Amino acid sequence: MKRLIPILLILSLLLSLASCGGNYGEVDLKKPVALSEDGIVEKELLDKIKNENAIATFTGTSGGLNYEWTIFGSDLHETKDVNLLVALEKVDGGIKVSFADSESFGFPALLSIHLDEKWTALAATAHRDGTAISSVSITGSKTSILNLPVKDSIGSCTITPDAEKENSGVGANRPNSDGSATDQDKYLTDPVPEGKPLPVEPENQEVNKGKPYTCTFSIECSTILNNLSELDPDKLELVPSNGVILAPIKVTFYEGESVFDVLQRVCKENNIHLESSWTPIYNSAYIEGIHNLYEFDCGALSGWMYRVNGWYPNYGCSRYQLADGEVVEWRYTCDLGEDVGRDGSW
Repeated sequence: MKRLIPILLILSLLLSLASCGGNYGEVDLKKPVALSEDGIVEKELLDKIKNENAIATFTGTSGGLNYEWTIFGSDLHETKDVNLLVALEKVDGGIKVSFADSESFGFPALLSIHLDEKWTALAATAHRDGTAISSVSITGSKTSILNLPVKDSIGSCTITPDAEKENSGVGANRPNSDGSATDQDKYLTDPVPEGKPLPVEPENQEVNKGKPYTCTFSIECSTILNNLSELDPDKLELVPSNGVILAPIKVTFYEGESVFDVLQRVCKENNIHLESSWTPIYNSAYIEGIHNLYEFDCGALSGWMYRVNGWYPNYGCSRYQLADGEVVEWRYTCDLGEDVGRDGSW
């Protein structure tokens, strides 16, 4: 009998390690895991995520809002018990976020907050004590999802929508729409909204390298993190844990250059894969893939779109001539743009 006791203890230990879930029991990392009441995720479970190089999602509810954590096994190095509980509170102009854990997790994670309303803002910022600590992407189709990267900052913060930026218009010899057009042009472009720049055909493009200007460029795919179940499993390792492929950077361009011209240069300079094809019917390049993430990789409605100062042009990126100071964002959509702020006007 005495010999059986150590054997039973060893078996008990092995069973405990096999589950690697602690108070979560046996965990299927391919499905979202509901947080326990205390919110603690044990080191053993994080080790399981690490060893399987998995992408795990933990879900919770606070203040009538749902939230989820996305954790990449590739980001886990030194692990420990962490508390993933979050308190959410609607405040004037935004959402207050309070973390139960007072210490840094020791690894990056993405906190996605599912609002019960649609924010019209294109992006948001997390502030603590009046100081901006992180940019927040906004995704979601019918209601907004706030995606907050969390690395070292734990405590509390308030997320508020960013103000809309206006075009400067400098450095672009291009006409703007007066809103009078009612028919498509010969390249099947619907009427451009009043005040927005009309397309400039690539064959009429005149680049003047004597007149340099600057614009801001970024590339991100955070909406994929809200739709991991739709993603081609072979592409999981390509998705950054915060959804950011290229953080906003200021780049130089020259008078007369298009969004496509600058995209090509930015991707080459930053060693980012880019694949495009020419579409004669639209007289523009079509972006098939960036960072080896292609159209249809995350559902039948997925692919790449661009917006400039908050507007999604209804024509190709080869026909959009840039102006000084404009903000260009390439965003991966899983819902024909509805989940990344396209207003549905085209």
